Amino acid sequence: MRMVIAAAVLFAGAARADELRLVSPNEIDYREIEIEHEGSAGSDGGRIYSLDLGTGITRWWHAGAELEGEREAGPGNPTRIDGVQLETLIRLTEPGEGWLDAGLYAEYDRSALHGRDNPDGVLVGGVFLKDIGRTTHTLDLFFDKGFSPDEDVSGVRFSYSWQSRWNVWRQFAPAIEMFGRAGRVDQPDRFERGQLIAGPVATGTFLLGPAGRLRYEAGYLFGATDASPSGTVRWKVEMEIPL
Repeated sequence: MRMVIAAAVLFAGAARADELRLVSPNEIDYREIEIEHEGSAGSDGGRIYSLDLGTGITRWWHAGAELEGEREAGPGNPTRIDGVQLETLIRLTEPGEGWLDAGLYAEYDRSALHGRDNPDGVLVGGVFLKDIGRTTHTLDLFFDKGFSPDEDVSGVRFSYSWQSRWNVWRQFAPAIEMFGRAGRVDQPDRFERGQLIAGPVATGTFLLGPAGRLRYEAGYLFGATDASPSGTVRWKVEMEIPL
């Protein structure tokens, strides 16, 4: 059953070209409501904001919807509503039972801006997690495509993300994160023209009794290529409320 649904969502999923996306295959909030705010601010003036509402439909299937806002890089650009995403996460393995935890993630992006440079799009990819001692390592591999008559916009593109976290305490666990984009699959960018940012991040979880859990992430990522902002602040706050 899982593989049937997984195959179906391959045609339903989407992505903003510059969103910093990190997904764990075990993010299934079964019988919980998840309310999440996430954002990033680059040294080039670009800003991305999102507000997400989701829940675990089953113990292995999460679904949600996300409202996005954006301010393009450069001085004087306004902040605007960018679109709405529908997202699905399917866990393909039971946590900790195999050598690697794995899942399938997909998004469908409905653009509020429209036009050749701001099309609707889809994104699909594999998400993986491995615990080693007191550390947790997450790797995401994504492919996205925009529905535009412009070939430069509509080509299939590859992106990736990585986090290695040291689980010191529940309330504070330092991590290193990396986000990259390699351009179109058929015409990959040279390293210096691709986007790659990496840096330290603080993460943690606070238990709030009957009210649920509060999770946070906050960090500063350094640009590693000429095409990347020299610095990016990233944050995420997530509230998980039991049903």
